[in-house]
Amino acid sequence: MAKYGLHRTPAANVAETLRLGETLINAALAEPEIVTTVDSITGMTIWNTQEDEITGLFLLVPVTEAGRAAVEDGTFTPGDPAIRHIAPANTPIFGVYCGIYAGATRTARKSVLMAAGDLRLNAFAPVPTYARGATEDGARSMLTLGYRPLQGGLPDLFVSDPMGE
Repeated sequence: MAKYGLHRTPAANVAETLRLGETLINAALAEPEIVTTVDSITGMTIWNTQEDEITGLFLLVPVTEAGRAAVEDGTFTPGDPAIRHIAPANTPIFGVYCGIYAGATRTARKSVLMAAGDLRLNAFAPVPTYARGATEDGARSMLTLGYRPLQGGLPDLFVSDPMGE
């Protein structure tokens, strides 16, 4: 992630990072305390880019087998996921739910999009990756990255299926 200008968000900056995301998609994200808790479990949930200020963010939740089923059947709660749905650091993951990847500047958008592609191809290829089309640009970028609409789960849900070797 660092090669794309993304860095783990320290707890002190989680609220500010989430506010940026909410502004960019014009919708509520999770409460900072929840994101901080999920991040402490996964060791990889919230990232941001900084130029002179926070300009981009990437929020993801690796999920357990039960979490994957919940995403696909619509019972996963992105803003407050059940503990049984969250894959702790250094344990097998069965999917990844991407809460948001967005940027306020061209540089930040490029950073998060490049990181999303790299993670998909190099870190999460064996498992499905899920994201919702919160904005028209977001849905378009997911289609560009090879995601497809998935019916039956959360509203506006897209999936990038596992990739073979």
